[in-house]
Amino acid sequence: MTSTSAPGSTPLSTTLNREYALRLLGVAVLFIGLSGWFLYDGARGYPAENAAVAPIAAELAQQPKTPRDWVNTAKTGTVPLIDAFQARGVKAPGKFVDGFTSWVRADDPKADDPKAAAALLAQPVHSEDDIRTQFISAGIGLLAAAGLLALLALRWATTLRLEGETLVQRVAGRERRFALADLHALDDREWAKRGIARARFAAGTVTLDAWHHAGIREIHARLVELPTAAGGQQ
Repeated sequence: MTSTSAPGSTPLSTTLNREYALRLLGVAVLFIGLSGWFLYDGARGYPAENAAVAPIAAELAQQPKTPRDWVNTAKTGTVPLIDAFQARGVKAPGKFVDGFTSWVRADDPKADDPKAAAALLAQPVHSEDDIRTQFISAGIGLLAAAGLLALLALRWATTLRLEGETLVQRVAGRERRFALADLHALDDREWAKRGIARARFAAGTVTLDAWHHAGIREIHARLVELPTAAGGQQ
């Protein structure tokens, strides 16, 4: 179908591609959600778990049991360390259970050392580095979200409009005008696969991207009609 923009007719113009915008917004919201999760863990979740576990772990550390004793299921069929925490209404931290289990499986000498068991139980479930990492991760997530939203804003503020024999590119309020008569070549080698073409004018190059903006295809069809467009097509 031939697209034209004759004087007096409604100019061809672009708008932000809705599907592109929704996808970018979706990823930004995901980053914001993850950042909120990280912030919660760093500010409340991890400290609260440390506070709940510490007195129980300190009490259990006083018992003369080895790591092997704490994870030996031979007597009851359950893990004694898990049972001890559950009896006090708190879930056993994986840091302790996994730590003891790894020593037993590796036949590490610490597996039979009550002092090693007490030393591990004396450690906080989440270290200061763990908590700091949550805040850093939250910061990275928020920066990523801000970057995506800034990119989306830039795409929204960028438009192309075909007014008669002039292509107008508007970016954040600033306009550049390109006379169609000054088109040197249209490079649309990526058009079929990616919807991207580059129009080279005497005053500069304009990129047409059908994924970022709706209405690009109509403008591209108009440029293809120009005799000079063939100079850059492959």
